Formats: sequence, structure tokens, C-alpha cells
Amino acid sequence: MKRIILILLWKLTKQIIKKHRPFIIGVTGTVGKTTATNFVYDFLRTLHGDRVYMSPQNYNGEFGIPMTILQTKSPYSNPFLWIWVFIKGIYILLFKRSYPWYLVLEYGIDHVGEMAFCVDIAPPDIAIILNISKNHVVSFPVFRDYIEEKLTLARAAKRVIYNRDDKFIPAGIERLTGKEIVSYGIKNKDGDIYANNIKAELDDLSFSLVQGEESYEMHYPLIGEFQVYNILPVFALWISLGMDIQSIRERLTDIHPQKGRGSILKGVRESVIIDGSYNGGFNSISGGIEYMDGLSSEYNKILFLGDMRELGEDSKELHTEIAEKIITSSVQTVVLVGEEMKRFVYPLLLEAWGSMPEEVPEGTVPELTSNRVFSLLHSRLAGKKVRDIIMSASEEAKTVVFTKGSQSSIYLEEGIKEFLYDLRDVEKLCRQSDHWMRIKNHFFESVIAEI
Repeated sequence: MKRIILILLWKLTKQIIKKHRPFIIGVTGTVGKTTATNFVYDFLRTLHGDRVYMSPQNYNGEFGIPMTILQTKSPYSNPFLWIWVFIKGIYILLFKRSYPWYLVLEYGIDHVGEMAFCVDIAPPDIAIILNISKNHVVSFPVFRDYIEEKLTLARAAKRVIYNRDDKFIPAGIERLTGKEIVSYGIKNKDGDIYANNIKAELDDLSFSLVQGEESYEMHYPLIGEFQVYNILPVFALWISLGMDIQSIRERLTDIHPQKGRGSILKGVRESVIIDGSYNGGFNSISGGIEYMDGLSSEYNKILFLGDMRELGEDSKELHTEIAEKIITSSVQTVVLVGEEMKRFVYPLLLEAWGSMPEEVPEGTVPELTSNRVFSLLHSRLAGKKVRDIIMSASEEAKTVVFTKGSQSSIYLEEGIKEFLYDLRDVEKLCRQSDHWMRIKNHFFESVIAEI
């Protein structure tokens, strides 16, 4: 049934694109897709208002792209809502005269052939390739296949914007012919634009944007150096379209991260929560650790981390790298959620930070203990532990909690609720719809029942 629905969606939405011919900007990458897509959308809206459309649900992939084109929500398993979706699609195709001039689409993939399916429906006028790192390796056991799948978007586009710093993208871009190409970066100054003099403070990201001989100072209310990689594609996009940087700078002022993607929340006892709970991959967690390490020593630094998922045989290696990065950082306390964190990260942190108890009951085997690292069964318990740590710190301490982890069964946003200062801020957390709360409550009830 799923396959039949997918084929019908493919036929319907492909015809809608052919009829209305919107200008399509497609974004893909392993880290930062949704954030960069939103930044592109925010900027386009300053120029073209309601003529620009992006999925409010941040849909991507073989079902998400059609849902975005149809400007609707996924019906999930409701057959009556699916009928309504197709009725709406037929109306858009046959009768609707007005349609967005610009579509900003996020092209995510988790299996072979998915990108080709999506670009066949909606080939982009401009493709933005952010980065490529190991992800969904269970579905892509050969990493080269994952790289080529991502680069399908570039091959299908008329113009290409890419991250010149990435290890894998430039070689693939060099094989393209007959396309206008714009590059950006931080480390590589050979691109069309690059950023330097980056300073990442709490709720303030500043850097110099360089194009040729010109340099422009930028300030945004964002967390972490890695966000520069999500902003630069916006400037590269409009350079590609013939707009000067000063004009872009004047318009691109009021941008903020989306729920669960680096937003700032107020926690108990004046603590600061960096909420990255929506998901978590190796690059984003590594970037968060580096950001926390760079903060002043006056801060009490807590990492609230969940598993990185879909890594297959690379899970041990990448989780181990995360552990090693934490050990060499200035982070004081780490609270972990998930089997992979418990299996690969917790033992290494315990070995580095733990100590033997002074008194051991006769007949028992002494075990390392530490008041710096904790591994909990699920996020709600872990959130209570984070709260305890915050409340037990000295009154002078300025606590910062960095939160990051994959979504499936991790749900760190539910742990954040345990140490939020104002419960009205729950609406600022990700996955709070009735649909998601039913899924999460069922999960937590199942976990408790298994104890």
C-alpha cells in the first residue's frame, strides 16, 4: 500500500511542478539541512513575501517532498485524510491558478534511490550542498554510494552552491560540466566567499564575510561556529542570483534557529539551555563540545547527550571519538541517554574521570564511580539528573547545558522539561504535537513497564 501511495504522489506532484513551474531551491547535506533551508526561506521572504513556500513541518525525503509541493501535512495512517490529500492535489493541478513562485525544498535521504526519486519530481534550479559525512550507513554500507546519492541533487540542478571545506564534495563537483557553480567556506579561502575572525559567544555569533577584496562584519543571535556554515549558503545563493552582499546583509538580520536546533532557553537557577534536541549527528555533537570548551571557565558546563543513530559498524568508532573529545575538553559534567552512549562513551569517561570507593564491602568487586558522568535509562530520568546537578552547583555558578541527540527513543526535549525555568516554554521545544506526544508517552510507559 505504501508503495502504491508513493507512486500516486510521484505522478501527481510531478505534474503539479510541470504545470506551475516554481523556481526550486534544493538543500541537502548531512548536518544543518533544516537550519540552512529555513535561513534561505527567511531571506527569500524578505524579497518575495507569500510567493515563497517551505514546509512548516520541515518535511524532506520521498514522502516529504510531495507533501511540501501539495502544501499539506502528512496523513500518516489515516485513509480518509489520504483521500483528502489527493483531492487537494488534483485541485492544485487542474483548477488552482496561483501557486508559490519559489519552493525551498529540503532533500533528505535514508536509502538508495531516494534522491533520484525526489529530483525526478522536483529538479532544482539551484542546489545547495552543505556537507557530507557518515549517516544512514545501515542503508548505505558503502559510503561512496551515500556520497553519490547526495551529489545526485547537484547533477540535476542548473546551478550549484557547495561547501568547499567538505572532504568529499569538491571532487564530485569538479566532474560537473555546463553549470554555474559558487562555493563558500571557512577553512578554504579559494572559494567565492569565505568567513574568518569567527567569534561564538552565548547568543551572539560574529564573523567577517570576505568576497574578493571586500570584508563585511556580521552579527547574528546564534550559537556556535558551526552555524556559519548554515548562513554562508544564503549569501552564496544571492551572489549566484546577482545580488550584492551589502544588500543581503541589510535584509538578513532577524534570523533565529528553529525548535530543537540550537535555540536558547532559560533553565532553573538562571541556567542557559542550548536546545539541540531535535537530532544529533557526529559533526553537530562535536561542534557543540568544541563550542562549550571555548566558553569562559566561569561557566559550569554540562553536556546532555543522546545516542547518534544509524551509524552501523561505525557506531563504536564515532562514539569513541566523541568520548575522547569530551575528555580533553573543559566540560565539567556529562549526562548520557541511550544504549550506544552507555556502551561506548560512558565507560571511557568513567575510566578517565572515575575513582575507586574508599570502602568496599567484603565479597564485592569494586567499581569505578564518578560524580561527573551519568548514564540514565531514558531522557526524563536524565533530565531530573541534570536538574539536580544545576541545583547543587554553587550560587555563583553560571550553568550552560548543551543538549544534542537523535530523536528515535531518545527524546531529549522531554528531559529538558525537567529543568526548564518557565513551563510555558514547553511550546518552544520540538515534537510537542498531539501526534508526537502520543508516540513518546507510549514509549516511556513501555520503558517503565520493562523495568
